[in-house]
This record gives sequence, C-alpha cells and structure tokens, in this order.
Amino acid sequence: MSSKVQRKDRKYKNLSGKQKARIADKTYLAYLRFYLEHNRMPDVEDTEIIYKKIFQSVKVLAPMATFEEFEEICEKRVARYEEKIKMDCEKGITLEILNGKHRKKTPEEKTIALKQKAEMRKIRRAKRKQEQFDQIIDQNDTFFFIAGYTSGGAPFGVTWEEMGLEPWQEIR
Repeated sequence: MSSKVQRKDRKYKNLSGKQKARIADKTYLAYLRFYLEHNRMPDVEDTEIIYKKIFQSVKVLAPMATFEEFEEICEKRVARYEEKIKMDCEKGITLEILNGKHRKKTPEEKTIALKQKAEMRKIRRAKRKQEQFDQIIDQNDTFFFIAGYTSGGAPFGVTWEEMGLEPWQEIR
C-alpha cells in the first residue's frame, strides 16, 4: 500500500513523465495483444474498448482527466503503432511470449532468481574488495610491496626477489 496521498484535482497533463510512459506502454501492449489475437489492427469500436479499459487506470492516477483528452493523446501515438507492431512480429513476438512476460513466477523460479542475485552480489563484492586491495598495495618494478618512503622519498618494503617472484608476476 502506498503512503502517498492521491491528489483529487489532478489532470492527465499533471502526471509525471514516468506515469505517462507506463500508460503509453499499456496502450501499445493492448494494441499488440489485439493484433496478435485478431491478425489485424483494431477498428473504431475495438479501439474504444481498449481506451476505456486503460482509462480506468488513468482515472486512478488523474481523477480530473477526461476520456476525450485521453483519447486524443492516444490517437497521436497510434499512427506509429502499426509499423512498430509489424516490426515486433518480424522479431518473433508471439501471444505466448507476450503473455509469458506478465505471468507470475512460480516459487521455484523465485528461489532460483534470488540465488542468482545473491551469487551476483557475492561476485560484485569480491571484485570491489579486490579493487580496494589493489588500490592499497603500492608496487613498482623493484618492490612487490612498498611499506613506505624515506624522508628523502626513496621507497622501502619487500622486493619481488624476496617474494621469489618476477616483477609483476601474478600470485597463485
């Protein structure tokens, strides 16, 4: 449940760009779904049904929005939909794929996803730790580890030779 208070005086034009983008995405997906189900673009009656369905979501966000205003905004976008839909179909988008994107994950799928995320976090942490360590270690062609510098600026520490390594050789 959101802790934000919904404004009762909000119009469509007062929605954030992100909210408008989500509504545009919903509209496009409705057109795409219709095209995949009927193998044609929606006619006037079908379009009105699509708009009325999506307008319910708009009314929640912008109670003062009018259907006519929403319909006008959608009509401007629709001109590009047919071309975009055909491109998506050429790329292999099917109704099954479209419906699969919005289905809920099974508990097993969620567990696998969580394990993958945890593994990625572990790898990122280890990488960050190594980067920090690499930044801490001061080296040059003579010294494997520079412990400090004399007052004259000469380095002192452990040499590569003392470590039994060639300069810049990796430790295994």
